[in-house]
Amino acid sequence: MSMKLSRRSFIASAAGAAVVPLVGAGRALAQSASGSLTLASYGGGYQDSQNEALVAPFLKQHPGISVINDTTAGDAKVRAMVESGQVTWDLVTLSDGLGFDDDGQYLEEIDYNVVPRDRFLPGFTTKYRVGATVEASNIAFRGDAFEGRKPAGFADFFDLEKFPGKRAVYKYVAGGILEAALVADGVDPSKLFPLDVERALKKLDSIKSEIIWWESGAQSVQLLVSGEASMGILWVGRAVDAASKAPVEVLWAQWLTTNGFWGVPKGAPNKELAMQAIASFTGAESQKEFSRRMSYGPTNKDVVLDQSFPFYGNYPTQHLESAVNVDFKWWRDNQAEVDRKFQQWLIS
Repeated sequence: MSMKLSRRSFIASAAGAAVVPLVGAGRALAQSASGSLTLASYGGGYQDSQNEALVAPFLKQHPGISVINDTTAGDAKVRAMVESGQVTWDLVTLSDGLGFDDDGQYLEEIDYNVVPRDRFLPGFTTKYRVGATVEASNIAFRGDAFEGRKPAGFADFFDLEKFPGKRAVYKYVAGGILEAALVADGVDPSKLFPLDVERALKKLDSIKSEIIWWESGAQSVQLLVSGEASMGILWVGRAVDAASKAPVEVLWAQWLTTNGFWGVPKGAPNKELAMQAIASFTGAESQKEFSRRMSYGPTNKDVVLDQSFPFYGNYPTQHLESAVNVDFKWWRDNQAEVDRKFQQWLIS
């Protein structure tokens, strides 16, 4: 999201990233006078994995093209570029918060004559974006903390009697904690939106004294690995990372959706080439290779992740039936007001 600090601000070294030499902002992966594509993403392990799994095969298919990496992607920057008329990106990794059908002032229409629309999972195509990755926010918990008991969902996250201990929670209003609180309080996950913010904050009161707020992905991992927190809500890559370092387990009985998308900024210098790149990046083989490097699921519905994949069992696409869907368009339109209430609650 373009709002405050999103998951993307810290994704650079998320679990599952194969560390390859990063091609930094302004440096080409391949040199050619035939054309170039400026790709904006989030840097670190995430962009390393994109370069290795997605960009490298694309360059083999198009040897006369160069790809220039920019590592400062963000929805707000897309908007600012377009509004200023200074668009330098051709292709950008977007959060859930940009690319709806009313975002035509910021993004080019996806050319579905080039990008096969029918290859994507339901909900991962709009007029202005297509899905790049299926991601998640999960409950992660210490397997040695509760005398053999294991939480079954968000209700248990809020049950301090049955599952005592500190709770690691992202200090970000749109990070999923309000949705988790409402589900724990009995709201049907399919009827969460519009959020009943007052009810969510009241439910949060019940664990407020036990919350340890985290503000970076690395901090969330450390809280679980050290045992300072017995349970937390973490981004899936960080949850898997924690599980590789300590007796931490990742819960899939209920989890919150969060995804990545591809979009082309309005006025992009090389939009036709960007469409070709999207078609390549979302092909089955490229998506498989990316999922071998990070614990994110493919948006290509034809990709099957079998036991040969390193994070088998912890890919969101293996658990779609238990997803709690977040309405990011509602968040886009309401975050400022909800955050005002959240900030007041924090200091109350």
